[in-house]
Amino acid sequence: MSASETELEKLSQLSYFDNLALYYLCIESPPQTLALAFFEMDEKISGSMLGVLDVKRRKYIHELMALQKNVSKEEKEAAASGLLLIADGLISRNLISKQGQYYFGTKKE
Repeated sequence: MSASETELEKLSQLSYFDNLALYYLCIESPPQTLALAFFEMDEKISGSMLGVLDVKRRKYIHELMALQKNVSKEEKEAAASGLLLIADGLISRNLISKQGQYYFGTKKE
C-alpha cells in the first residue's frame, strides 16, 4: 500500500475486522477519537469495538461520549476519518492483514 492509497474508505468496513484487529485499532486510537467516531458508526460495529476494550477504558469512552454528544457533525466525521487512517496505518505496519474482504489482527511475537 503506497502512501497515497488507503485500504479503508468507510466505517462499515470495520465490520470485517476480527476481534484482535479491532483491539489493535482501539488501543492505537486516542480515546476522544474513538468516542466521536462511535457517533458515526453502526451500533453493531461500535458494540464490537467496545467489547474488546477493558472495563476501565470502556467506561472512559462512554464518559467522553456523554460529554461530546453535542459536538458538531463535522468533528464527528473528522474523527471517523481519523479512525480509518489509523486502521490503514495498522494495515501498513502489518499488525492487521487483509484476507479477501476480511481483516485479521496479526499476533505479536
